[in-house]
Amino acid sequence: MKNPKVFYLSIIALGFVFLSFYVSWYFLIGAIIIMIYNQRELTRKKDKFKKK
Repeated sequence: MKNPKVFYLSIIALGFVFLSFYVSWYFLIGAIIIMIYNQRELTRKKDKFKKK
C-alpha cells in the first residue's frame, strides 16, 4: 500500500456514500470533503517534505 492514509479515508468515504443512499443524503457532504482532502494529499509535492 503506497499511502495508507488515503486508503483508509477512501474506505470511510465509501461508507458515507453507502449511508447517503440508505439514511440521508447529508452524508454526501462528508464524502465530498474526504475526497477533496484525498485529492490534495495525492497531488501534494513530495519534495517539499524531504530534508536536504
